[in-house]
Amino acid sequence: MIIRLVKIQFARLKRQKILHLFLVVMAVIIISNALQEDNGTANFAAGYYAGGKFPTMCMQSYIDIVGTLFLSFISAVLICGEKANGMFRQPLLNGVSKKQLLIAKTVSIFTVALICFLFVVIVSIVTGFFLWGSHIFDHAQEYLLQMLLLAFPQITLVLFLVLLSLYLSNISSMMCASLIILLVNNLFSQFFGSYISFIDFMYYLYAFSGYNGVELTGKMIVLGIAVNVITGIILVYGISRRANSMIM
Repeated sequence: MIIRLVKIQFARLKRQKILHLFLVVMAVIIISNALQEDNGTANFAAGYYAGGKFPTMCMQSYIDIVGTLFLSFISAVLICGEKANGMFRQPLLNGVSKKQLLIAKTVSIFTVALICFLFVVIVSIVTGFFLWGSHIFDHAQEYLLQMLLLAFPQITLVLFLVLLSLYLSNISSMMCASLIILLVNNLFSQFFGSYISFIDFMYYLYAFSGYNGVELTGKMIVLGIAVNVITGIILVYGISRRANSMIM
């Protein structure tokens, strides 16, 4: 049943061409950044990310705002949009529980997050290989570790967006709230990282990708995983409580 519901969610996204458009835009951005790095014309530390560090730069660009806002939009479309037009009630009449529907939507958002992230990494490596040859693998161990670690805050982020979308009534309010949260969190992560690292899972979107030169240490990795696991458990509980209490 869950698999069938997930297929329905993806069919909706496919009809609206949302995911396709985003992937095309990301590919254009990645290629443009690669050419700027290769020519040394990029405003961000020209040439520093050329070669083996280019996939790291692309991951940083994706998790900074663009990727997070896109996942917020997907959450808004699949949850807020259906809440607003009453579509949640229709599956309930066809023998599908509210819990099953919500699980399917959450799994769909997880899948979109995975597709987008892997797309960014793969396209950045392929583009980098065409420009810099085997040098694109000079720091492969570093960015593969970053990829693995970033899975934790991205999973937590999806759970957070699902919970947030259950409290907001429409797509516009979801996007506004997400943007405000992102900007505030970005500010705190840059200037108060040593304090919020104990409680803020979103801080590790930046820390685990080496954003602003943050150095990965064993202590940071352990703390980041712990913060995200604990936060994830709390968010799952919150989603369950909200789903049971809300009137569709």
